[in-house]
Amino acid sequence: MIRAFVSLLLVGILCGVAAAAERPNVVICLADDAGWGDYSQNGNRQVETPNIDSIALGGVTLETFFVCPVCSPTRAEFLTGRYHPRGGVWGVSTGKERLDPAERTVADAFKAAGY
Repeated sequence: MIRAFVSLLLVGILCGVAAAAERPNVVICLADDAGWGDYSQNGNRQVETPNIDSIALGGVTLETFFVCPVCSPTRAEFLTGRYHPRGGVWGVSTGKERLDPAERTVADAFKAAGY
């Protein structure tokens, strides 16, 4: 569980910064190898995650959002909103699979919205 927490902090945090005062801040936490019960908000009593809990309680949590049991396809689907093979990512990256550069990503959508 510590590994999942460290993974979350080091790898899975993406932060969208609002460009204008009327736009909401967007914080996306995508953790590799972390389960629903790994956070104290969801009942974990071995690892305390007060900062993550306060962010979740003040915003939106997607409690059953998952796509694949391995990291690369999960990231590809999250970034594009499309089924991972359509973007060229099938499994654990070995350096041969790459996300199709022509795919529109969540970053493109945020940019178009003025972020």
